[in-house]
Amino acid sequence: MLIKLNKVTSTQDFAEAVYSMLYSDFVVIAGEQTKARGRYRREWYSPQGGLWFTYCKRGFPIEEIPIATLKVALAIRYVLEEYVDAKIRWPNDIVVNGKKISGILIEGILQGNDSTMFIGAGINTNIKNFPSELNATSVLIEKGKELDNDELLKNIINSIEIYLNKDDESTIEEINTFLYIKNKKVNLYGNDWNKTCTAMFVDRLGRLITDCGIFEVEDVLRLETS
Repeated sequence: MLIKLNKVTSTQDFAEAVYSMLYSDFVVIAGEQTKARGRYRREWYSPQGGLWFTYCKRGFPIEEIPIATLKVALAIRYVLEEYVDAKIRWPNDIVVNGKKISGILIEGILQGNDSTMFIGAGINTNIKNFPSELNATSVLIEKGKELDNDELLKNIINSIEIYLNKDDESTIEEINTFLYIKNKKVNLYGNDWNKTCTAMFVDRLGRLITDCGIFEVEDVLRLETS
């Protein structure tokens, strides 16, 4: 099922509000989001032109969400590589030459024995410019041509389905192949701490290994390249 909206506060919030009234997987897509959010409720710039969606999957084990974040990142990167040289900035960003072109937010709701996963993604496709404070880019800026967002969405959903069935070992291997921050200085920010480290690789549990420690996805609020 596809729910198509011209404008909404957030496809993620909309999907989480209506999912209990529906009985199958569905996708919410919006032409524009006014209060889109990323991890830890950070705002996400979502004007007309981009691809903004949430894919709701029922019956997905909540405990698999951390590795699912990496699988979805790879699925989107795989589709985007037809147009741009896309890399993964652990754990949930896709970048081109260090500039963000896509972000992913995965959340889960458990009610009794019923678990539901919400895959939220924003992809900068046909956006001409960004606020100066954002280190971001788009397919249009990089390639000078617009994409059909509906066709791109169909390809991404198909890719997500394939990657969610990918085994964890090969997922981590592929993450490390396309890890943008490998051997780069990164600034890591937690609730009451920050560190500057050299990123090395992602281990089999999806953790970032650096020269100054091992970091879980849920412990890092923000990662920036130096």
